[in-house]
Amino acid sequence: MILMLFVVGIFFGGLFGWKWWSAYQANMMMASMAMPPITVSTTVAASDAWYPVIPSVGTLRAAQGVDITAQEAGMITELRFESGAVVEAGDVLALQYADDERAQLAALEADVRLAELNQARSKDLLDQNLNSQFEYDTRKTDRDRTVAQARNLRLRIAKKTIRAPFSGRIGIRQVDVGQYVEPGNPLVRLEALDKILVDFPISQRSIGLVTVGQPLEIFVDAYPGVAFRGTVKAIAPNVRSNTRDVRLEGLIDNQAEQLLPGMFAEVRLQLPTKEAVVTLPQATITYSPYGDSVFVVTETQGEDGGKSLTVDNRFVQTGETRGDQVAILSGVVRGDTVVTAGQIKLRNGASVVIDNSVLVSNQPSSIPENN
Repeated sequence: MILMLFVVGIFFGGLFGWKWWSAYQANMMMASMAMPPITVSTTVAASDAWYPVIPSVGTLRAAQGVDITAQEAGMITELRFESGAVVEAGDVLALQYADDERAQLAALEADVRLAELNQARSKDLLDQNLNSQFEYDTRKTDRDRTVAQARNLRLRIAKKTIRAPFSGRIGIRQVDVGQYVEPGNPLVRLEALDKILVDFPISQRSIGLVTVGQPLEIFVDAYPGVAFRGTVKAIAPNVRSNTRDVRLEGLIDNQAEQLLPGMFAEVRLQLPTKEAVVTLPQATITYSPYGDSVFVVTETQGEDGGKSLTVDNRFVQTGETRGDQVAILSGVVRGDTVVTAGQIKLRNGASVVIDNSVLVSNQPSSIPENN
């Protein structure tokens, strides 16, 4: 039994030893083999002059916007607009029933003519000393009262002709012909869309950097990457106590009517000074909870005298973003060659081959100097 156990131990010991030796030799052979270079694309870190900005979020509203309402109670007899149409100031939008008022006006106009005749007769009699001044004043007052009543009725009839107070685009109508409306009932929304206002807040510590006329740009989800440019139109004269911020109003040209009231907008308020920053495409940055990093390509010389390209993994501190670009505050200097594609295959010290036949997007989105 002891002899048998000894033989079995020798057998399994030799078997496991052989397996370990084979694996060790394989690992040594793999370690001695050089990894093939990894193909990557690169870009050169550039220095650019950026305007510092104050970021904010805002809401768009029309430069002029109002709900068209009835001023007098009455039934709608005619609608002279289509939903979504463009109207000019003074255009008739709707008519209300006014036949009763017109009949009353005809009677009052007859009373006005009679009152004028009575006043003229009283004046003739007064000139002939056949009438008193009191009688003449009474006739004149009767005439003035009748004229005022007729004028008041004409105003009531005019109020039943509902007109556009300014030029703009009509919204969706909210009434139908034959519907009875009360004063203040909305008929349709009218917006002037050639100019758009954006209301947005900034921190009270930044108010000293802002002036009326300062350029700004806004971005909306409906047009990704498109910057709509404008200027600061007004600054609120107070700091809100609950949020400790100041409200600003910006004016944006909107002749194409791409922007609509009520849209949410990202606002970037440009400051008047410029600063030089190192910029890279955002595709170069590898983001992680432990820090953001990039792979920088360096040229090394081998033992045989040949030159090769390797990568160095560096942690960077990023700043603001503008379009496809991001500002690098530390970790990379101008002129460094940085990997833009292929980072997932890289490790520190890996050999690379550069192929820039396909370049990543690197378009800035900043306000021009002359804007």
